[in-house]
Amino acid sequence: MKKILLIEEDAPLCWLLGKILKTRYEVTIIKNNMEAWSWLSEGNIPDLIIFGMNSNSAEEIELLENIRLSGLYVDIPVIILSGEAESDQHQHCLQLGVYSYITKPFDPQSLLSEIQHGLLHRNEVVLID
Repeated sequence: MKKILLIEEDAPLCWLLGKILKTRYEVTIIKNNMEAWSWLSEGNIPDLIIFGMNSNSAEEIELLENIRLSGLYVDIPVIILSGEAESDQHQHCLQLGVYSYITKPFDPQSLLSEIQHGLLHRNEVVLID
């Protein structure tokens, strides 16, 4: 079963995404950025990361930079969930190589589709190496 790390502070959204995703994937939900980095640093390597971002949070951008610039996690697709549509945050995330940037509110079916495509994309990248 594919492993997904969900990093999201919003408890109702965590509950909803947990219900949607746990039937198809092994999901780890972490609500704090520091705990997420700690979890990753312990050697846990998910197949995909869903990262909820608030507007202009330097701590969240720093975590994303650490994930994207790390040799261990660079090939893991990251899907950003954000309330910011066209913003500096959006552009910075794309520059860091996130797989997908989805604005809230979003259609759960679209998110599931992005997850499936992201997982397929990762498998293709791994197979090419």
